[in-house]
Amino acid sequence: MSTKTLSDPVALARRYFDAWRQRDAAAVLATLAPGGTYEDPLTGGPIAGAAFAGYMQGLWAAFPDLDFTLGEVVRVADGRVHGLWRMHGHNHGSFNGLPPTGRAVDLPGMDVIEVGAEGVTSVSGYFDSAVVPRQLGLDVIVQPPELGPFSFGISTVVRRPHPVVPAVLAFTELMAADLTQVQPIRDLSRQTVMEQLDNPAFLGLTAAVAGRRMTTVSAWASHEALSAAMRSGTHAQAMQQFFRDGIAEGGHTAVYAPVRQGPHWRRCGACGAMTKLDAAQGHCTHCGADVTALA
Repeated sequence: MSTKTLSDPVALARRYFDAWRQRDAAAVLATLAPGGTYEDPLTGGPIAGAAFAGYMQGLWAAFPDLDFTLGEVVRVADGRVHGLWRMHGHNHGSFNGLPPTGRAVDLPGMDVIEVGAEGVTSVSGYFDSAVVPRQLGLDVIVQPPELGPFSFGISTVVRRPHPVVPAVLAFTELMAADLTQVQPIRDLSRQTVMEQLDNPAFLGLTAAVAGRRMTTVSAWASHEALSAAMRSGTHAQAMQQFFRDGIAEGGHTAVYAPVRQGPHWRRCGACGAMTKLDAAQGHCTHCGADVTALA
């Protein structure tokens, strides 16, 4: 008889929860029967083995002090256990590709644990997937992927803290090979931008993702600086994956130079009048107060 066989499924469920609290992925997996699975609102379906271990390690990396306050653990059927828990910790590592916020999380939930003769056959976790992002200060937006001719998604803007006038704009649009490639491509894009933050020739970026379609417009001080930056670092690696590894279905790039540079317009904080500025800083044409262009 397997050493995992217990007359009381509650005892095995408690071993499973204890292993989570000890942050011991091997011990968690040891409570599972062969082929045993785990799923929750963030896993995209049941996962097992190395995928489950990686999921746990990623969570512990994002929340190094992660712990659970265990509530009732109740046997509700021959091989079914319901366990109530409350997860808490602080975000000191990357979470879903985002930098740590240091904020605390406090998330209630419940696991439905199915136990067989050889161990836990499945764990289904239930919790509000929007709670943690909100507690970390992230926006949770509910919208359809498409509605008629409109596609909806998310956008990111990176700007310098002072007014800039770009010499060229670089446009890139690509279609991810499938939805599983969207986040890896976003991670590559984010790393590319992080590498350019200390480059004074990189002036800013606006990026949008709608389904598999991904679009970026970046501003640069010169075409030469753009070309040099795109031939190195993470962007060079991303290009190799684009051409060789099948992360995208296709794409298009272009570089644009401005045809006309208009003036800056800024509402005066002193008198409320809209003021025309020919440079980053100037004076209100109505009251003479100092006015600075938008960054």
